[in-house]
Amino acid sequence: MDGVVLVLNQNYEPLNVCNLPRAFRLVFGAKAEVVEYDHPTIRTPRTAYRAPSVIRLQHHVRRPRPRVRLSRREIFARDGHTCQYC
Repeated sequence: MDGVVLVLNQNYEPLNVCNLPRAFRLVFGAKAEVVEYDHPTIRTPRTAYRAPSVIRLQHHVRRPRPRVRLSRREIFARDGHTCQYC
């Protein structure tokens, strides 16, 4: 079971990517639902499961917005290390 799965928030905002075993645990634990199937079928001795490529969480995860630091180093990095007066 090798592959990556895109994890979406409840409002379809992309959160991160995870591996297939983690995606199966989320789906079978009723914490996520499958949006898209694109990977090959995973076969077990008893059944065969379609592997998801995109899953959506059932609950909303609040993520803090990244803070932008306003320092001289960050300004120079933003502007490609060039002086704004030149």
